[in-house]
Amino acid sequence: MPREKRKEIIQEIEKKRGSKVITYVTSDRPGLSVQIAGDVVSLIHEHILALREEERTKLDFFIYSRGGQSDVPWAIVSMFREYCQKGSFSVLIPYRAHSAATVIALGADEIVMTKKAELGPIDITITSGPYNPTEKDSHQRLPISVEDVTGYFALLEKVGCERPDEKMKGFELLTSHVHPLALGTVSRLLEETKLVALRLLSTRANPFSDEENHEIIRRISSEVYSHNHAISRTEALKYIGLKQVKTAEEAGTADELWALYEEYRELFHLEDPFKPEEYLISNNLEEHTWTDLNLACVESVKRFDILKTSIRVRRLRKVPPQVNLKLTNLNLPTINIPNLPPNVSQKQINTIVQKVVSSVVQHSLNNAVQLAVQQLIQSLPQAGFEKFTFNSGWQKEE
Repeated sequence: MPREKRKEIIQEIEKKRGSKVITYVTSDRPGLSVQIAGDVVSLIHEHILALREEERTKLDFFIYSRGGQSDVPWAIVSMFREYCQKGSFSVLIPYRAHSAATVIALGADEIVMTKKAELGPIDITITSGPYNPTEKDSHQRLPISVEDVTGYFALLEKVGCERPDEKMKGFELLTSHVHPLALGTVSRLLEETKLVALRLLSTRANPFSDEENHEIIRRISSEVYSHNHAISRTEALKYIGLKQVKTAEEAGTADELWALYEEYRELFHLEDPFKPEEYLISNNLEEHTWTDLNLACVESVKRFDILKTSIRVRRLRKVPPQVNLKLTNLNLPTINIPNLPPNVSQKQINTIVQKVVSSVVQHSLNNAVQLAVQQLIQSLPQAGFEKFTFNSGWQKEE
């Protein structure tokens, strides 16, 4: 069983490290991804409470995520710190730990990384919001990244806009395309993330100097110009200055960390893009429902919680405002009954036929109309797809 296999690997990591391991994975499956969110904090707490008090002194947090809400890392790390004040808190990274996941790692006494492990810049991208600019054709909200904003002002300086009035003109030009409140939100969230990351660095059992902490934050937030840049363990150690980085080979857990990631990769189908629209087209379906899709999980030896959702997708058709169906041209066949008894009239025959039509033929007629309507709708031009998400939530499984 997959759960039993994962438990075996977790127990092996615990044995080698003399710790207790809690894992947190958020799906980055193309078309079905989620981010770190505040609802996970209480679940992680339940996993900590499931441990005996003496087991909470050395805690390892295995994480795989592309990032998420900027205020969650502080809640997670400070919670771990409350339980292992006399011990250590470490983060285990098999592969991707980007953005908010990187911020969590900054607060660890030790960051154990495999050869494939990646940290990421702690910049901010607002994927959607009421003040985000919209795309002309689809009117969808466009993301705003801090690199794009800071890169714009850096470009102004490079082309010679150094005087205050020149910079103000550049700012006014930018705000003519991007709402000022959206720019303010980007700036505020970046400063908040930098402050949280700085505070997390200072919570380490053996913290760096204030100067080193500020330099780390500057490099990981301002000197990496692409949000998608992958920071390897070598770069994290030698360039960013994260001296708490330790190789998984040194920790003796390289094989186990990668094996555990592979189990989660299978659980979440991370390499299998979720393309519901393509599924409908290739199978000539008007709609389909996918149930119990895995989005995220928190796991330890004693407990397993998983976030699931169900999705229904259907085609949209350009249906005319009103369709009238006229069935007046339906003709009943001529009824010819040989040797009709003299006491049976044509009127009686018509009455009997009418009863049969009402009780039997009407049902078939209704089915025929429904089939005709379905065929009519399927023949209409397509106007996109509609997606419904339902039954989303965390489930505790044994």
